[in-house]
Amino acid sequence: MSAVRIPALKEHTATFIFMHGLGDSGSGWRFLADEYRKLKVLDHVAFIFPNAPTQKVTLNFGLQMPSWFDIISLDKVETQEDTHGMLESAGRLRRFIDDEVAKGIKPERIVIGGFSQGCTISLLTGLTTDVKLGGVVGLSGFIPMRSQISKLHEEKGIKMPFFVGHGTSDPVVKYEYGVFTKQVLESLNIPFEFHEYKGLTHSASPQEINDVLQFLNKQLPDN
Repeated sequence: MSAVRIPALKEHTATFIFMHGLGDSGSGWRFLADEYRKLKVLDHVAFIFPNAPTQKVTLNFGLQMPSWFDIISLDKVETQEDTHGMLESAGRLRRFIDDEVAKGIKPERIVIGGFSQGCTISLLTGLTTDVKLGGVVGLSGFIPMRSQISKLHEEKGIKMPFFVGHGTSDPVVKYEYGVFTKQVLESLNIPFEFHEYKGLTHSASPQEINDVLQFLNKQLPDN
């Protein structure tokens, strides 16, 4: 499977898998690994930044671009969803997880995450997986399949920590979607951190990147 891979600098004991947003690629987020390497932290962690397949996106007039699923509208995501595409990409993410486990990395030493579209797939995977991972990082995205997600989660009953970050001035994926994610996690009694970033648009800020680092340090300590 296509991905940008940054190996651990010492004994590989943990992995962070992070999925990009619409129209981007894995290389667009490798700066996360580069930044953490500069800080000389998480040297025991390997980073994987998967590349989405290229497909038509209805929201963008049917243009072909890297996309984890089709987006019909961002105004009413709960009523117009590409459920098939979402589940298909959740399956892709699960294969990356399985590959790491096959290498000897314990599931609880794997954190998944993503931005925007990638956030949505990571949240979906974290709520429906049958293995307990180290955690989930969701930035500027939304929980999909609103009418089904609670039931899907309860069928598995797996709890793991979530980190949710969202800018209050996001014009693409509305801040209220981040608040809804928080409410769903609360209703399911899932441990989570919710971080709002005042004035942040549809992007990541240095503070958010540092907050993610603190979460990773906590969930993937260097044993």
